[in-house]
Amino acid sequence: MQSGTRTPLRCPLCDGELTSTRIKQIGDVTAHLRWEIHAGECPEHGWFQAEVISKPPREVFPVHRLGGATRRVQIEGRDVFAFPTVWNSMDARTIVDPLDPELWKIDWERLRLRSPVAGSTT
Repeated sequence: MQSGTRTPLRCPLCDGELTSTRIKQIGDVTAHLRWEIHAGECPEHGWFQAEVISKPPREVFPVHRLGGATRRVQIEGRDVFAFPTVWNSMDARTIVDPLDPELWKIDWERLRLRSPVAGSTT
């Protein structure tokens, strides 16, 4: 596991940079695609993680701890257990850089919620 490494993963709630970042190499899956877990901790909102399988993650999960179970986050009175990314709405056959930070942004329209980040367009 790589510790303190750079990852495009940011806090979905405040868009802040995460601390204690980790990238865990899970190994190869079908067709030798690279499989990784990217995780980090927001000092205000806790741990988040995402699975990367040779493409950007489709969702970012709030978790209790690194590698832990998904936890509930309440936004506008609604329980949220996963945050869909911009990449989730795109054609999966599109060739992209899996570490493109634009594709890791949260797709708030898909959640049907307003972004808690002031001035956010996604």
